[in-house]
Amino acid sequence: MGLMRRRTRVGRRHSPAQRDRLVAQYQRSGLTQKQFAAKAGIGYSTLTLWLRKAAPARKPSQSAFVAVPNLLSTTAAPAYRLRFAGGLSVEVAPGFRSEELASLLQAVQRL
Repeated sequence: MGLMRRRTRVGRRHSPAQRDRLVAQYQRSGLTQKQFAAKAGIGYSTLTLWLRKAAPARKPSQSAFVAVPNLLSTTAAPAYRLRFAGGLSVEVAPGFRSEELASLLQAVQRL
């Protein structure tokens, strides 16, 4: 039996500056990673490796999410809406404390 030769592909080495330039070109290209790699004559897995290395490392405390306050009201409609002469109105939410409402109404009567 003869010896089988193993075929290996000798990859082309790129300098760090060349890698950075190709990564920047990819990011501006609008192409998929596979499309750009084929066009640039580099392996798809090579490009993905370069992109991973080029991405800034995130600290565990950093988050990609930004806290945004809920702008949609989740409160229920008021249980009572009282309109007084002179345009004053009072809205009472469900679960109100009757003592607080009584104090508020006494203060309104004094106006």
